[in-house]
Amino acid sequence: MKLLLILGTVLVLVSSCAAPPPKETLPERTLPPAGSRVKPDEIVAFYNGEPLSWQVIAEKTLELNLKESVDQYVRWRLVEDRKSAMGIVHSPEELRRRAGVYLEAARRQLGAAAYRQQLEREGMTEEAKLARVEKSPFLSQLLTLDKIVRFAEVLEDRTEIDRAYFSDEADAKRFREACTAKGFDDAAKEQLAERKPNRGLLPKESFSKAHPPQNPVLDAWIVEELQRMAPGDVTGLEASRSNYHYVIRLRGFRKGRDIVYSEVREEVLE
Repeated sequence: MKLLLILGTVLVLVSSCAAPPPKETLPERTLPPAGSRVKPDEIVAFYNGEPLSWQVIAEKTLELNLKESVDQYVRWRLVEDRKSAMGIVHSPEELRRRAGVYLEAARRQLGAAAYRQQLEREGMTEEAKLARVEKSPFLSQLLTLDKIVRFAEVLEDRTEIDRAYFSDEADAKRFREACTAKGFDDAAKEQLAERKPNRGLLPKESFSKAHPPQNPVLDAWIVEELQRMAPGDVTGLEASRSNYHYVIRLRGFRKGRDIVYSEVREEVLE
């Protein structure tokens, strides 16, 4: 749920700072089917044997936590309106592919042996686990948010970079010298091969000027410098308020496109 709220916040920022895409219109909002409407007197819980109706709990929840409840509704409404306007529908194959990606990531993170042990504790085969994940409402919500955010990136002007970061200034200087002598790619291969802590490479970062990366932070003055560079250029050693030292290669600039979601559906999914 925390990830969903974070992505919802990203969506709020995108919707407030970027112009809406052309030609997409929100369909008329209709009442849900009669069978799916909430029944105020429906019993949803018990307390010491006392039945509690949906309306009683909903009213008290709003009274005790009005701001959070409204915030959650607004986030949900933003996502649902955007989903409707874009015409987002997840095919069974898309959900299955995404579920497979998540499970493969879990296998890599846990290790093959620990992943098998987890499946055994749950009493599930890999196929059964995949089937359960692909039918999860949470997976569908995440895929919806992914598509919305990725499509917003298509509409915006983007800066694309490769960023090496170091906590030690001396290591960063050596890397920058290696970039001059061997090129950024070869220097990066050597850096990763050394496997030292507090250093790393963030390849193929893409961001709008208004929303640069925040983890670790890409400072405003570095973003401004990148705008003055030519594709393929490499920055000098850049000190950041994140306590890291960066060396950044500018991959290039990508112009936003005046386009609707249906025209780039497959591109966004990939």
